[in-house]
Amino acid sequence: VSRGQPIAEMGQTGTDRVKLRFEIRKAGVAVDPEPYLSGAMR
Repeated sequence: VSRGQPIAEMGQTGTDRVKLRFEIRKAGVAVDPEPYLSGAMR
């Protein structure tokens, strides 16, 4: 993923408020995104 590249779109189903699910996977396994977001994984 490049800086500024869109990675998601948000929308509504009409039954609830707008939501966005965020997930990072490594080798197909979900991992904690916090180290990536804090910059620890640079």
